[in-house]
Amino acid sequence: MFEKGDFIFYGAVGVCQVDGISKPDFSDNDKLYYRLIPKFEPNRSICIPVDTTKVLMRCIMTRREAQNFILSWPNVQCKGYRNDKERPLIYKQIFQSGSCTELAAMIKEILQMEQSRKSKGNALNIRERDGVKTARKLLFGELAAALDIGPDMVPAYIHNVTGCAC
Repeated sequence: MFEKGDFIFYGAVGVCQVDGISKPDFSDNDKLYYRLIPKFEPNRSICIPVDTTKVLMRCIMTRREAQNFILSWPNVQCKGYRNDKERPLIYKQIFQSGSCTELAAMIKEILQMEQSRKSKGNALNIRERDGVKTARKLLFGELAAALDIGPDMVPAYIHNVTGCAC
């Protein structure tokens, strides 16, 4: 169980702070709920049962883990897909898993696709643009929280440490 004040990774929202743990007024049972405040959307709140298994909730990386993760960025391998129909399903699974390595691989893969398509005069489709936007929001949000910087500063931080674009 998380404690009040903890920063956690919550589903497709990303980093949230546990603002409270209580039995809310809207519940007719004795279930405890977390009140979560998204780190980068402080005017929003989420109530979720403490014992839910429907949405991923986990501790975020520590500062040291984030720094080590960034050092490993150049070694993150892109995935190969059998076809374009498989890609959206895999992206959905990655978002549900909350795996930082999988999110990084997805970001790198879409960046490579974008560069390849630009050289041919084409652009990413809406699904790929939305996918990379969500992957960046989740991964860069967690790295930002762990490093105590803004999410918009994460790509430059990664580039300064590794020389890689993201």
